[in-house]
Amino acid sequence: MNPAVWILLPGLLQAQEPPQEPASTQEPARAPEVVVVGRAEEQGVPEVPLRFPGQREVFGPDFLRRTGARDLNDLVQNLPGLSTRPYNGGEAAAPSFSSRGLPDDGLTEYVHVMIDGVPASPQPYGWTAFSFLPITTERVWAVETLRGGHTVRYSPDTVGGVVNFITRPLPEEPFLESRMTSGSDGFQAASMVFGGAVPGGRALGSWFERSGDGYRADGGFRQRDTSAKWRADHDDGGWTAVQAGWMEDYHKAPGGLDAATFAADRYANSRPENYFDGARGVVSAVHREVEGDAWLETFADLSVTERRLYARRDKGGGTFLDDWTDESWFASVGMRGEQPMRLFGVEHELYGGVRLHREWLPDWQIDSTPVAGGPTARIQDAAFRLTSLGAHLDDTFEPVTNLTVTAGVRVEWVPATSGSDEVAGFAYEDDFLAILPAAGAAWEFADDWALFANWGEGFRAPQFWGYAFAADPQDALEFERGASSELGVRHQAGGGVDLQAAAWQVDFDDYLVFDTGFYENVGAIRSRGIDLTGTWRAGEALRALEGFTFYTTVTWQDSELRSGPDAGNDTPYAWDLQAAWRATWEPGAGWSVSLGGVYVGESYSDTANTVADSSDGRTGLNEGWTLWDARLARSFPLGEHAVLEAAAGVTNLFDKEWDVHSRGGFFGPGLVAGMPRQSYVALLLDLGW
Repeated sequence: MNPAVWILLPGLLQAQEPPQEPASTQEPARAPEVVVVGRAEEQGVPEVPLRFPGQREVFGPDFLRRTGARDLNDLVQNLPGLSTRPYNGGEAAAPSFSSRGLPDDGLTEYVHVMIDGVPASPQPYGWTAFSFLPITTERVWAVETLRGGHTVRYSPDTVGGVVNFITRPLPEEPFLESRMTSGSDGFQAASMVFGGAVPGGRALGSWFERSGDGYRADGGFRQRDTSAKWRADHDDGGWTAVQAGWMEDYHKAPGGLDAATFAADRYANSRPENYFDGARGVVSAVHREVEGDAWLETFADLSVTERRLYARRDKGGGTFLDDWTDESWFASVGMRGEQPMRLFGVEHELYGGVRLHREWLPDWQIDSTPVAGGPTARIQDAAFRLTSLGAHLDDTFEPVTNLTVTAGVRVEWVPATSGSDEVAGFAYEDDFLAILPAAGAAWEFADDWALFANWGEGFRAPQFWGYAFAADPQDALEFERGASSELGVRHQAGGGVDLQAAAWQVDFDDYLVFDTGFYENVGAIRSRGIDLTGTWRAGEALRALEGFTFYTTVTWQDSELRSGPDAGNDTPYAWDLQAAWRATWEPGAGWSVSLGGVYVGESYSDTANTVADSSDGRTGLNEGWTLWDARLARSFPLGEHAVLEAAAGVTNLFDKEWDVHSRGGFFGPGLVAGMPRQSYVALLLDLGW
C-alpha cells in the first residue's frame, strides 16, 4: 500500500473502535479498542492496560454466568455506576440504563450502547430510545464499559458513557453448545451455538429463543435472536469479516398503576391491551489491511427496526387505544486506521477515521380509537431524515518514561435533519456542528499502580419525534452538550487484586423532560461522584481461600439541577448510592457457588423533588432497595472436549418488594413494581471448542 495513505489517514475518523492487542506496560500504552465484528482478544474478552487514561471495565463470560442474570436489567446492575429501573412492566425485553447522575427517563438516551461495536439504537441520532434492546441475555458473551474523556472516540450520546455487549468470538475448532433454562413465571429459554472452520475462513451461527408469562398480570413476552458471523484471515495479517443478525420481540407492557390499584395488587395490569411487537435486522462488514504496525479498515453497517406499539392512553378528556407503526433505518460507511510514527524523538500512535451516516424513517403512523366507541382517526403521519459526518483524530504518546498521554478531537456535522407530519401539517429542518475535544493521561508511578485523569466533551442527540410534541416544532429541540472529567487510580497486581477508583464530574447544558406530553427544557445539570471497583482472587494470596473470588463496585453521586425553576433540587431518578457485590467459590470437582447483590439508593421522580406519593402514582420518593441473588452449578466432563453443566439459581433471593414512580411513557404512567423473587434451573451442553 502507498505509504502516503498512512500519513493522510489520521485526518479521518470513525464512530466505534476496532480491536487491538493490549499494550505492555513497558511501552506507550495504546488507547484500547472496543471489540467489533472482526476480531476479539483471547476468548472474546479484551484486556484493560494499566495505563489507560480513564475508567474502563471488561466482564467476561465467567462473571456474567455467575450473576445468574435472567434479564439484561439483572445483568447491568452488577456493572460499575450503571443502574436500571422498571419503566413499563415489560423489562424482560425493554431495559433502561442510566449513568453518571444523568436523567433516567426510561429510554437509555444518555449512554451509547453497542452490540459488537455497532450502535444498538434504532437510529443513533434520531431515535436513541429502546422499545426493545436487540440482543437476548443468553447471547451476551462479555460486556465492556467505558466512561470519561476517552468516549470522544464514539458518538453520539456518550455523556453518560459507553456500553458494548460482546457476542461469542469465532472458534478455531468445531464446537456445538446447547442450553435450556426453565424458571418461575413460565420462563423458558433455549439456544444453540455452533461453528468452526469453513471453506475460506471461520464461521459461527447462533439461535436463541426465550419466553415467559412475566411477573405482571398478562405480562408475557417472547424473543427470538438469530445471528451468523464469518471471517477470513489474509496472509498479510489482515482480515475480512461479516456479521448478520435478526431479532424478533413481542412483549406486553402493563405500564404504571394508580396508588389505589397498586395497593390492592402491585402486580396488576390495568391496561391489558398494551403490547409491543417488533424486529431488528443488522448487517456489518469490516475489511482490514495491515502494513507493519499500521492498519487501515473500511467498514459498513446497515440496520432496520420494525415496530408496532398498541396502548391504552388517557388524553383530551377521554381514553383511547393508540396503534403505532414505524420502520426505522440507518446505514454507515467509513474508514479508520492507526499509524505509528516518530516525531521529535518520541513515538506517537495516530488513530483516526471518518464515518458517513444516514438514517431515515419513511413513515410513522398512529391511529387512535376511542375506548367508549367511535371512529378511528389517524392522529400522526410523520417522516424523518438525517445525514451526519463524523471525524476523529487522536494521538497517543509517552513524553517521559511511564507517562502516557492521549489527546484528540471529534468533529460532528449534521448538515441536514428534517421531518414532517402530514396530519399536524408542519415540517422542520435543522443542522448541527460541534467540535468536541478531549485529553487524558496515565502515569505509572509505581509497579502495578497508575494515576489517570481525563476531560472531554460530548452531546446527546434529540429524539426527532420530540418535534411533534413541542409548542414550536420549527425550533423545539437542541443537541444537548455536556462535558465530563475524571481523576483516578488503577492497581493491577499479583495476589489477584485489581482496583480502580475515580472521582468524576459531569456538566450537562440542557435537560429535556417529556412528563406532560410535551418536551420541556428544565435547565442544566451538574453531577459529581466517586466510583470504586475491586476484584480479589483470594486463592492467589492465601492458600486457605483457594477458589474464592470477591468483587464489589460502589458509586456515590450527587446530581442536581443548576438552573430553571427547580434549581438546587436533585435530578429525578438520580440515586445517591449504588453498589453491587459478589462472592464466588469453586471448591473443585466442577462445583461453583455464587452469592451476590445490588443496592440502589433513593431518588425523586420529579424536578420538584416531591416526597409524598401522588394518587395517580406519577410522583413521590422512590425508596432504595437491596436485592440478593444466588446460583449453584456443577460441571460434568463427558469426554476430552465435552462438558455438561447443571445450574440452579434465584434472583431477588429474599423476595424484596420494591417499586418506582414512572412519570411518562407511551404505555402509561404510575407506580411500577420491580421484579419479585424468580428461580430457574438450566442445563448447558458444550461439545468442544
